[in-house]
Amino acid sequence: MSDHGLVQAQVQPATRTGGADCATLVRLATLGAVVGGSVAAASNLQRVESGDLTTTAAVSETGKTAIAAAVATAIGGAAASSVAEQGLMRLGIMFAAGTLALYGLQRWAEARGDAHE
Repeated sequence: MSDHGLVQAQVQPATRTGGADCATLVRLATLGAVVGGSVAAASNLQRVESGDLTTTAAVSETGKTAIAAAVATAIGGAAASSVAEQGLMRLGIMFAAGTLALYGLQRWAEARGDAHE
C-alpha cells in the first residue's frame, strides 16, 4: 500500500455497522462473563472451603454462572442501546433487561434440572 493509500484509510470516517454493534455486544458479554464468573468463583470458593461443594462442582457452577452472566449482559446491552445512547436511562434499561434475562435463565435451568431428576 502506498503512503497515499495509508493516509486515505486513516482519514475515512468510521461508520457504525452491524459488525461494530456485534463487537460491542461481544465485549459486553466478555465483561459480563468475567464479572459474573468472578463473583461465582468467590462464592463457590467459600462453599468448597466449608465442605458444602466439591471442587469439580464449583468449577462447573462457576462456568455456568459466567455463561449466564455473559448472555444476560449482552441482552441488557442490546436492549439499552436500542432505547438510549447514554445516561442513567440506558443503565437502568441495561440493569432491568439483564436482570430479567438472568432470572429467566435461572428459572429455565431449575425447570430443566427438575425434569432430569
